[in-house]
Amino acid sequence: MSRRKLPGQAIPATVKKLRCAVYTRKSTDEGLDKEFNTLDAQRDACEAYVASQRAEG
Repeated sequence: MSRRKLPGQAIPATVKKLRCAVYTRKSTDEGLDKEFNTLDAQRDACEAYVASQRAEG
């Protein structure tokens, strides 16, 4: 969830830092022996999202 500045809304002096966890799952064992599998793809997507939100705190 991103914070947007609404008209007339002050920008906070400090931004509260949040912690998060990444949970990935796969319903079958199929493809887990590959060098890069869907679990890796899920984690990469989550890490990219977190990095994109870094400016938000």
